Amino acid sequence: MGLGKLVQSFKMSMKSIMGNKGRSALTMLGIIIGVASVIILTGIGGGATKSISDSMAEMGTKLITVNMSRGRGSTRTIDIEDMQDFAEENTELVSGMSPYMSSNVTAKCGNENFATSLDACDSSYNSIRESSTKLESGRFISDADISNRSYNCIVGSYIKQELFGGLDPTGETIKLNGRKFTIVGVYEETDDSTEESSDNKVTIPYTTAIRFLKQANISTYYFIAASEEGVEQAVNAISAFITKKLGTDEGFRVSSVAEMLDTLNEMTGTMTTMLAGIAAISLIVGGIGIMNIMTVTVSERTREIGIRKAIGARTTDILMQFLIESVMLSAMGGIVGIVFGIAACGGVGKLISMDTVIQTDMVIMSFAFSIFVGVFFGITPARRAAKLNPIEALRSE
Repeated sequence: MGLGKLVQSFKMSMKSIMGNKGRSALTMLGIIIGVASVIILTGIGGGATKSISDSMAEMGTKLITVNMSRGRGSTRTIDIEDMQDFAEENTELVSGMSPYMSSNVTAKCGNENFATSLDACDSSYNSIRESSTKLESGRFISDADISNRSYNCIVGSYIKQELFGGLDPTGETIKLNGRKFTIVGVYEETDDSTEESSDNKVTIPYTTAIRFLKQANISTYYFIAASEEGVEQAVNAISAFITKKLGTDEGFRVSSVAEMLDTLNEMTGTMTTMLAGIAAISLIVGGIGIMNIMTVTVSERTREIGIRKAIGARTTDILMQFLIESVMLSAMGGIVGIVFGIAACGGVGKLISMDTVIQTDMVIMSFAFSIFVGVFFGITPARRAAKLNPIEALRSE
C-alpha cells in the first residue's frame, strides 16, 4: 500500500471519527479511563514506594541490626564484650557498634506525668543512627556516662513541650518510673510533637538501663558497615561470628537496611504491577467497545464500501481504512487518558497528602497497550468490511 493511499485512508478515518463526535467520544471513554487508571494507580504505588524507601534510607543503608532471641538452639548467649571484640577486630568490615535496649516508662516533672518510650544505648549510637539522634541543645550520651552508669538522659521535643513549657530543660531533672535523671540534651523535633509520635522518647546509657530496668540480657545490637559495598560481607561475618559463639545458627537474626529496602522495593513493585494489571482490564473493556462500534460502522457504511470496491479499491485498501480508524480511536483515547491521568495523579496525591511519582515507563506501556487494543479489536470488523462482496454491498440500503 502506497503512502498516498495510506494518507487518504487516514483522512477518511478522521472524517468518519469527526463526523460522529458523540459516538467517537463514548467509544474512546473506556480507553481514556483505562490509561488514566494505570497512570494514577502506578503513580500512587510509586509514591508510596519512594516515601517508604526514603524513610528507610534515612536510617542509613549501611546499618546492620542483630536481634537475639531466646528460642531453640544453644543455651549459650552473646554478651556486649563479645560484640565489642568483634567490632574492634573487624574494623575493615564495621566502623561502629552499639547495644540497644527499649522499654516504656512513666515520665514525671512536678504534677505532670505521662507514658513515654525509653531507649538505651552507648555513645556510638549517635554516629550509627545519626538521622534519629540530632540534638536541638545539649549533648548525647558520653563514654563517661557509660562507664559511670550515670543517671543522665536526652529527651524528645514532646517532653520539652509538655513538662517544661517549651523552655530548654537541659540541666533540669525528670523522674522516670520514680527515679531522678538529669537532662543533658534535647532532640530536634522529627514528627509533630504529639504523645504518640517519635518525639515522645527518652534516651539513657545502656549500662544504667541494665540496672534501672533490671534487665541483664541485651537483645539488640546495631552495627554500621565500613562501606555500602561491604554491607553484605559484614552481615555474613557477623552471622558466622555469632553462630560460632552459640554453636548454632538459630536464636538470632542479622539483617541490613539495604536488604530490607531491596525486599520492600520488590514487594511494592509487585503490588504496583498488580494494580496496573487491574486498571488495564478497563482497556480491554474499551477495546470491546471499539470492536462493537466498528462493527456497527461497517454495517452503516456497507454501500460506501461497495462503491469504493466498484471503482477499484482493493481488499487491503478497505482493510487498512477501517483498521486505521480503529487505531485512531484508541490512540486518541490513549492521549487524552495520559493527559487526564497525569493531572488527576497530582490531584489524588494532594487529596491523600502523599507525593505521587509518574512512572514514564508505565505511561509509555499504557499508551502502547491502547494502540494494541485498537489493532486487536479493530481487525475483525476491518476484515469483515474488506471481505464484503461489492455487488451485494451496492444493493444495501
